[in-house]
Amino acid sequence: MNILIFQPMLKQYRMPLFVKMSELLKECGHELRVVSGSPPKYEISKADNICESNGFCIVEKSHWVFNERLHYLHSNFSHILWADFVITEQANKHIHNYILIILRWGGFKKFAYWGHGQNRQGNTSSFRELIKRRLSTHCDWWFAYTKGVADYVAGLGYDPAKITILNNSVDTSNFRKVLAEQSSDRVMQFKNELGISVNSRVGLYCGSLYAEKKIEFLLNSALLIRELNPNFVLIIVGDGADRAIVKEYSDNYSFIKYLGPLFAEQKALSFRIAELFLCPGLVGLAILDAFTAGLPLFTCDIPNHSPEIEYLDQNVNGIMTGANERDYAQAVDDVLRDDDTLNKLRTNALDSSMKFTIENMAANFVDGIKAFIAN
Repeated sequence: MNILIFQPMLKQYRMPLFVKMSELLKECGHELRVVSGSPPKYEISKADNICESNGFCIVEKSHWVFNERLHYLHSNFSHILWADFVITEQANKHIHNYILIILRWGGFKKFAYWGHGQNRQGNTSSFRELIKRRLSTHCDWWFAYTKGVADYVAGLGYDPAKITILNNSVDTSNFRKVLAEQSSDRVMQFKNELGISVNSRVGLYCGSLYAEKKIEFLLNSALLIRELNPNFVLIIVGDGADRAIVKEYSDNYSFIKYLGPLFAEQKALSFRIAELFLCPGLVGLAILDAFTAGLPLFTCDIPNHSPEIEYLDQNVNGIMTGANERDYAQAVDDVLRDDDTLNKLRTNALDSSMKFTIENMAANFVDGIKAFIAN
């Protein structure tokens, strides 16, 4: 069977998934083709897209129109004709999705959606979300990022027997390897370079710096934690629109260390010297980096988390508080004062990282394809 996956753009972090899927499908006599477009202007600066074809992954020029609200490829139709089964991102912006719906209505093609079910960072009452809900059940299979997404899609009236839960992930194997390569001496040297003492209690934020991440909330909470625990130090790694706010706080408070964007060994060292991962705002796949380093996640109960927030098990591998700076600070301080609780959280976080792996996601994806074929 020829299996086609459409992607609006080919992100570097997705390549390990597609490589593993291709290998597993080839063992079953199936062929995978991944077709993606080129990134829109606002994505180019992120420098995390693959812009050239590579084997079974084909990158073609995208056309983004109506202020980048619609996306299409000239060769959409030829790829659809090649495929026996098409898997496409659930999004209103893709013209090929409407082509697939029409072909499905005519009995000419079968296709599946994959994704997060709804835009958790958008207006759920908007016309766009209404259209998305109406179209979400017009497909032959569903690959849901998480169980919560599966429950949401089933709640729209879609047959649960035709939903596969992927447990969305990234390839944490390399990060785990780089973490293990950092010796105790190198970790201590890194702490010394940052002016962090041996008895400091270190919290880490690593990710993009923008409003939905509640960066100012994080910084104000850090001041409160420091009042409760004079040994507390906050490390912030990343870049984005709120960089100036972070820089202002780090200039005024020596215990807030802003390191900018870090990669490879430097990123691993920042995780190795931390005890907690602090992200009061939107939580996405960064939760897997935290767990891979054995860092429990501390976040807030807000409505716009990505589906991966489901990986947080309250008081097991992390803690979710109300969206109140003082409550958040108190929760962090309580754990820092209780070594037994902290060690339990860290152990469980590490255990969780072994459950939500790219290998398991690829296997779940392929099992879903097999289930569709057998259906």
